[in-house]
Amino acid sequence: MIRRASASRLAVLLLTGALASLAGQGARAQEPTPPPSGETPAETPAEPSSAQPEAGPKVPYEVEITGVEDSGLKKILNDTSTLVSLKDDPPPSVLGLERRAADDRERLQTALRSEGYYDATLDIRVDADRQPAKVTVAVQPGPAYRFKTVIIKSADAAPLPGAPITPEDIGLKPGDRARAPLVVDGQSALLRRLSDRGHPFATVAERRVVVNHDERTMDVTYTVAPGLLVLFGDTRIEGLKDVDEDLILGRLPWSRGQVYDAALLDKARSQIAGLGVFDTVSVRLADQPGPGGSTPVTVTLAERKFRFIGANVFYSSTDGVGGGAYWGHRNLFGGAEQLRLGVDIGRIAGDNGSGSARGRDLDLPDLRFSASFRKPDFLATRQSLIANFQVASEQLPAYDRVATLLSAGLERQWTDQLKSSISVSGERGRVRSNLQEFQTAFVGVPVGIAWDGSDSLLNPTKGYRVSFQGTPWFPIGGDTDTQFTTLQVNASAYHDITGDGRYVAAGRIGLGGTAGASLAQIPPDHRFYAGGGGSVRGFGFQKAGPRDVFGDPTGGRSLFEAGLELRIKVTDTIGVVPFVDAGTVYDSAFPDFSQQLRVGAGIGARYYTDFGPLRVDVGFPVNAESGDAKWQLYISLGQAF
Repeated sequence: MIRRASASRLAVLLLTGALASLAGQGARAQEPTPPPSGETPAETPAEPSSAQPEAGPKVPYEVEITGVEDSGLKKILNDTSTLVSLKDDPPPSVLGLERRAADDRERLQTALRSEGYYDATLDIRVDADRQPAKVTVAVQPGPAYRFKTVIIKSADAAPLPGAPITPEDIGLKPGDRARAPLVVDGQSALLRRLSDRGHPFATVAERRVVVNHDERTMDVTYTVAPGLLVLFGDTRIEGLKDVDEDLILGRLPWSRGQVYDAALLDKARSQIAGLGVFDTVSVRLADQPGPGGSTPVTVTLAERKFRFIGANVFYSSTDGVGGGAYWGHRNLFGGAEQLRLGVDIGRIAGDNGSGSARGRDLDLPDLRFSASFRKPDFLATRQSLIANFQVASEQLPAYDRVATLLSAGLERQWTDQLKSSISVSGERGRVRSNLQEFQTAFVGVPVGIAWDGSDSLLNPTKGYRVSFQGTPWFPIGGDTDTQFTTLQVNASAYHDITGDGRYVAAGRIGLGGTAGASLAQIPPDHRFYAGGGGSVRGFGFQKAGPRDVFGDPTGGRSLFEAGLELRIKVTDTIGVVPFVDAGTVYDSAFPDFSQQLRVGAGIGARYYTDFGPLRVDVGFPVNAESGDAKWQLYISLGQAF
C-alpha cells in the first residue's frame, strides 16, 4: 500500500539510496534502505491509507523530536517523519499509532545517514495515557562522518579534458560532513564542468561510495566518460513567420565550428528574447553528437501578436483626472522594429496650485502627442537606432510649456550590465514661469552610460546601479544665446540582509549640475527640480526646493537627492517598506548645500506579481513649507528605485 510522503522526504530517501553501494576495508553493512516510494515493507502491517476516510474514533497525538540542536537537521527529520506529516490525520487506534511510529524509525535513520550521521540511535516512545497522546522521538546523532578522499578519474585512465577538476570545484571538500545530497550534487557539478569544456554528452560511468565506520569517513570516486569534444554545427530556426531570420542568426553568440559552451546557449536565449517579438524562445543542442563532434542547434520560437493598443487613467486631488491611449507595432518592417504612437491628457479638472493671479494658462489641460521608433541591431548586434518625436502643452507647478521635441540616436548594449547612448536632440517652444518667459530653440547632444549590476529590473534585492548623462545645449535662436551643459549622476545599491529576499536594504544618491550659465539664463524646463514619487516623497512634484513669491518652484542649477528604504516581505506576495528621502536644488553650478535639505518619510505597501511589484507609498513632509499638503500618495509599478 502506498503512503503519503512529502516531496522533501522522498528526496532524502532517494539521495540516500544513491549511496547504497558500500565497500572497502573496515566498512560494515548498512541497514536496508526503505523503498523510495514510501511503500510499507511486507513484514510490517500497514495502517489504512491516509488518502481514504477511516471509520471510528481517531487517536489524536503530538510529536516531539529531541536531542537535535542543528536546526537544519531537525527540519529534515520533521520533513521526513510520517508522524509529523500525518499528524492532522490521526490513526483509528493506539496500535495504529505505534505502527506509524515503528515505520518512522527506518525513515529517520535513513535521513540521518543521508546527513552524515551513520552511528545515530533513536528511541521512539508512545505515551497513550495522555490526551492527546504524546510521541517522543529521542535522537542521539552521534559524531558526523567526514569526506576523506574524493577521486575524479577518466574511465580510460586518460587525463580529463582541460585542467584537473578538484573536489573543491564540485563542492566536496575533504573534511566536510559526508552528506548524501553533496555527493549527488557533486556529480551534477562535475558534468557541468565538463559541459563547459565542450563535452555536454559526458557521463559518470560509475559513482563509488565507501563508508568506513571505524574511521567515520567516506571515500567517493567518480569515474567519468567525457565523450566527444562537441563543436557548434548548423543552426536551425523554427517557428518564424514574419520576423527576419537573419535578425535571429545575428544574435547567436557563436560561430559554426566553435567549441561548445553551454553559457552561450543561455546568452543566445536572452539576446533573442530581448527583441520583444517572441512569446517563447528555446535554444537546444541536439540529443546526440554529430559526425566528428559537429552538433546542430535548434532555435524554436513562437511569435507574439505584433499590434497592440492600450489606455490608462489617473486621478489626483491636486491635478484632477487624466489619462492616455496608445497604439503600437512590435515588428513594423520584419526586423523587430518597434513603433509606438500615443496621446496623453492631464489635469482635465483641478488646479495645480499656481493660482489665477499669476496669469498662466490654468484653464487648459495638459496635452502630449508622442511617437517613438526603435530599430534593433542597427549596423551592429545589440545596437539600436532610436527616434522620438513629441508635441507637448504642459502646465507644471514650476512653469507652463508649449514645445516640439525631436531626437535621434544610438543605444549600444555592450554587455548584460553595460549600456551607452548618444543622440542629437532638437527642441523649440515657449516656456513661461511666474517671473519670466522664454522663446526657446536648442540643439543638444545627450551622452549617457549606465551600469546595471542588480539582479532585477523592477525588484532588485542585491547589486548596484550607476548612471551618468551629460548634455551640452547649443542655442539656435530664441531669447537666449548662452550655451550651457547639464550633468547628472545617479547611483543605487541593494543588500539582501537575510539572503532570501525577505529583508532588503536599499539606498540611492543623485547629483546634478549645470555649467556655463546663470539660473536666470537657463529656461525653467532645463533646470533641476526635486520632489515627487521618484524624488523626495512626501513633497509634491517639483516642490522640494526654493519657491518664488507666489509659492511656486523656481528650480535650480544643481541638485542633491538621497533615499533609504527597508523592503520587508511579510508574505510571498505582500511587503511593507518604511522609507526616508531627502533633497533639494541649489542656485550654484554644483551642490554647495547652502539650502536646507527637504526631508520626507513614510511607509509603503508592495504587492509582488510575476511581472514586478505594485507600489503604493504614502509620504509625509518632515519640514514642509506653509501651505504644503500634509501627505502625498504615489502608486506605480516597480520599486521606487
